[in-house]
Amino acid sequence: MKKMQIHVVVILLIIHVAASRVEDVVDVVVDTPPTYRGEWAFTKTTVQISNRLDGGLTLKLHCKSKNNDLGVQTLAPDSSWSFKFRPNIFGTTLFFCRFVWAHEAHSFDIYDDYRDGVRKGNPCIDCTWNIDQHRPCRFNEKTNLFDLCHHWNK
Repeated sequence: MKKMQIHVVVILLIIHVAASRVEDVVDVVVDTPPTYRGEWAFTKTTVQISNRLDGGLTLKLHCKSKNNDLGVQTLAPDSSWSFKFRPNIFGTTLFFCRFVWAHEAHSFDIYDDYRDGVRKGNPCIDCTWNIDQHRPCRFNEKTNLFDLCHHWNK
């Protein structure tokens, strides 16, 4: 009986630690990327979004996850905004944004654990995105270019 009680306590502790790690969002502007020490379950991910629209256009964006609304942000030309979060242990974290400029509006999944997670082929801990009129492009640490470009959501 005592052995079973110990197992229950251990399981409850594991559940408590896992639940405390689910999408812990901190809304901050960051100039330096986080360091990745190989402890992916405890490392926060930074998503940085830069306005690279032509013609000096202002970019408005509104990013959310299932549990977190990061509010509306306004980016002047060539400026950036970023946020940090801890992806959940289930590999299902998703942040999506609505981008608006001039008379256009588009949506995009700015962080999709299936595409960007540390257990995937081209992961990012520091996910840096350029937004222009054509598409969002993520910085590729393997090539040192913004060549991971995607279509807008349909």
